Amino acid sequence: MIMFAMFVGVLVTLFIGVTTAGSMAFISIATYIGMGDATLNNMIRLPSSMYDQVKGITLMAIPFFLLMGNFMNRGGVSKDLFAFARACLGHRWGGLANAAIASCMIMSAMSGSAAAVAAGVGMIAIAEMRNTGYHQPFSCAAIAAGGGLGPIIPPSITLILFASLVPGTSVNALFLGGAIPGILTGLFFIIYASYESRHSNFGKVPAVPMKERVQLGIKAIWALLIPVIVLGGIFIGLFTATEAAAVAAFYSMLLGMFKYRQLKLADLPGIFWATAKSTGQIMFVIATAAFFQHVLLKTRIPHMVVEQMVSTFSSIAPILIMIILLLLLMGCFMEGTAILLITVPIFYPLAQAYDYPTVQLAIVMCIALACGVLTPPVGLNLYVMSSITGEKMMKIGRAAVPFVIIMVIVTLMVAFFEPLSTFLPRALGYNA
Repeated sequence: MIMFAMFVGVLVTLFIGVTTAGSMAFISIATYIGMGDATLNNMIRLPSSMYDQVKGITLMAIPFFLLMGNFMNRGGVSKDLFAFARACLGHRWGGLANAAIASCMIMSAMSGSAAAVAAGVGMIAIAEMRNTGYHQPFSCAAIAAGGGLGPIIPPSITLILFASLVPGTSVNALFLGGAIPGILTGLFFIIYASYESRHSNFGKVPAVPMKERVQLGIKAIWALLIPVIVLGGIFIGLFTATEAAAVAAFYSMLLGMFKYRQLKLADLPGIFWATAKSTGQIMFVIATAAFFQHVLLKTRIPHMVVEQMVSTFSSIAPILIMIILLLLLMGCFMEGTAILLITVPIFYPLAQAYDYPTVQLAIVMCIALACGVLTPPVGLNLYVMSSITGEKMMKIGRAAVPFVIIMVIVTLMVAFFEPLSTFLPRALGYNA
């Protein structure tokens, strides 16, 4: 009953316009007072415990990845990536859509942010797709879906947050776990985009000579080195995730300033300020979620949920279906970070009760939450593409339905076929 009241309270406060952090803080304090634990000593210790939640070295990767994304978008990295992908794929059915999705996949391996990826590729690709005869809602939906790969393909801010919530979880293992599902989802997007383009007779662009493709590939190589620096450095043990993010952010800045020459010294204060604001917003949500999690544990809600589910179901299969459905539903109304912070304290102990692999649970939740950037009324990437093109959000949302279905199918595949998410971590010696 208490859990139901807490979740209803969060949803109601969100609907009336309270921020995610404010909503969780308000409901947590109200529950705390109702339990009789809001003593002076406990309330004095509260700010310290909230700070403890965000001071870990793992979470330091978040501002660096956000900074890298800002540098890439301002520095013109996405332009060369799309030009190279267009040269390789543009002459095929759905070639421009495929090029946009492929560019999103590469950008996702740099920034880990759905909105940053969609915005970076959208501003470059959408005009050319429109001029070639693509239906604009479909073009927007394809790029929005490609941006949705940002939280799945490593590095992923969502997976960093999951690791911070589950002590002892390796960020590297989670990154490896997301690689195959993320690439598989992108390939399914490309296959569907090709089918839809052929079916709707969208235009193609003339084939580019091989010599020009090579030239564009050489030009894009500097940008393509970013995921090599980030992921290669992490997986060979040269960097931690945080160190890799810092190095890649610095490299992205140099690339934008000296290679592409679109990033000026005068742009840096604005970029740093935007990154600081985004970081502050995320960290405040994490801090308030720590209090929310503390209240949940005090009420013994996770323990009671585990006991009830274990006594009701002999296997985890129906529980996984319920988890996925709940995440998809919540993703329509709430931002993914908030959902993750609220649900992990309940879902993780439940998975542990059935010996369900932690990495597998993380990737299932990550993909299910990524669907939320494509589902109205809160679908972030729908708003991003609508703001870039002026297209109505609901038209983009309708065109995005097949992409959402693809993501749900991949979520179910990962949920019930363990090697998709655990093969790479275990092959490289990590505990999944």
